[in-house]
Amino acid sequence: MSAAASACAGLGLFFTGIRLIASHLRELASGGIRRLLSKTFQHPAIAPLAGLVAGALTQSTSAVTFITTGLLSAGAISLSVAVSTLAWANVGTSVLVLLASLDVHALALYLLALIGLAFFNGLDQSEQFRHITYALFGLALLLLGLTLVKAAVAEVNNEFWVREFVAFAASGAPVSLLAGFVLAIALQSSSIVTVLALPLAAEGLVDLHAMTLLILGACAGSGTAVILVSSGLEGPTRQLAMTQGMVRGVASLLLLPFVLIESRSQDFGLAPLAATLTTHLPTQVGIVFLVVQIGGVVVAKLLRRPILMLAAWAAPPSPAEALSRSAYLYDEAIADPGTALELIRLEQVRQLQALPDYLEDLRDPQERNPDAPPLNTRAAASAAVAEQMDEFLSELLAANPDMSSEHVFDVRRRLGDLKAVQKTLAEFSAGLAAVPHEERSRFTHSLVEGLHALLVVVGEASADPSPDTKLFLAELTAERGPLIDRVRRELLEGSTTAKDREAVLSTVLLLERLLWMLRERSPLPLGEKEKEGDKSEADMQFPADNGFAS
Repeated sequence: MSAAASACAGLGLFFTGIRLIASHLRELASGGIRRLLSKTFQHPAIAPLAGLVAGALTQSTSAVTFITTGLLSAGAISLSVAVSTLAWANVGTSVLVLLASLDVHALALYLLALIGLAFFNGLDQSEQFRHITYALFGLALLLLGLTLVKAAVAEVNNEFWVREFVAFAASGAPVSLLAGFVLAIALQSSSIVTVLALPLAAEGLVDLHAMTLLILGACAGSGTAVILVSSGLEGPTRQLAMTQGMVRGVASLLLLPFVLIESRSQDFGLAPLAATLTTHLPTQVGIVFLVVQIGGVVVAKLLRRPILMLAAWAAPPSPAEALSRSAYLYDEAIADPGTALELIRLEQVRQLQALPDYLEDLRDPQERNPDAPPLNTRAAASAAVAEQMDEFLSELLAANPDMSSEHVFDVRRRLGDLKAVQKTLAEFSAGLAAVPHEERSRFTHSLVEGLHALLVVVGEASADPSPDTKLFLAELTAERGPLIDRVRRELLEGSTTAKDREAVLSTVLLLERLLWMLRERSPLPLGEKEKEGDKSEADMQFPADNGFAS
């Protein structure tokens, strides 16, 4: 009974320690880890180091996956780099297994003494030391719980029922693999499964071969758990979870033949490799766990492309996510400035041709484009793509400092004008939509359709910014004060409340600003003649500080 109580108490302390470590290290290091991981977008070469450090600090691939998913959604890290980063984060979690394989009873007691002094001096109340104090407290509880479990196993290892149960669990490869797989799905961590099985290995109840099979099953199970937990996600975030699961599963599957050979040859496999490094069985288990995680890194490196393709097929992005991704920009093009600038031009054209979609919610149902997204979706997606274009241009300048500054300045100016047009058009549509339909003037329909036709012309002109096309666009957007006054009067006639009248007046101001920007601050991309230097004085004017003037 005392052994059972010690085992239960040890497990309780162990899981409490795991929770304290995870929660407080996340609070302590999440900002730094987020900044470190985000740097992998600009410097993919540091992805292994970033993942390794993140996994070692948090001891939770789930925590690293959570941070990486947020960065991926924000466009701060690419899916390919995220896969590599998470593979190395799994290696970082090996620190816990290697630490647990040592005799840590004395370390746990000293840590508890140190934490007691910290609490006595009020460090747990200090914002500067609170998280590190509780994280160390969690580590002490984890190690103490592990020693209690080890002691309980040592006390009952001669019991007949214990030996029979362990013998059944290690009776064959399928049973050991299944045990590790099921436990990892339940605990959502292969490292925790391995640490909890270490006392069995330390007391000689389970040999290294059976522990290796358990580890392979646990790695595959933890990958499956990630896929199951991410079932509610979609697009790139779902793809990231699927690649994490596939990397772990494929690594376990590829290493399995080497482990099965161990039962016939004692000179080849993971267990013999670990045995050549140390005779201490728990440490051998830690080494095997580390090698399996490194196997995941190798899989992520060699099979990244087919795994990403499979994940993209299984979890395609939602329409909103697809709209938020550039259709033309890719990192490799930065090495060729001519190609990169052409890709930016194509993306500008695509965004300008999408401007009419901003008005679809205001049009009559029979005239709407059925494939057009809602206003909020279109505005958010266009803003995201514009930011990606801005970042791409900054990276292009950093990688090619000898580029023509005049040309790049003009591209950046036009990109700023595009973002200003998008923002103003979104505000105009939202403002007009805020007026109840029954309160709108009959003139509203003509206004919306006229502006829609103008934006269609803008989109067509962007694909062919010839002088004739630009002249035609200038005539359409020419200043017409009497027309704006009529628009204001017609819209106000249908408004009966002060709130509606205020919304109408704001909308008319936005319309006037939008027409001014299309006339004076052309967001159209450069044509071929302009690229060669034939720019008019109007094209080379400096932008206002806020991107437009009212």
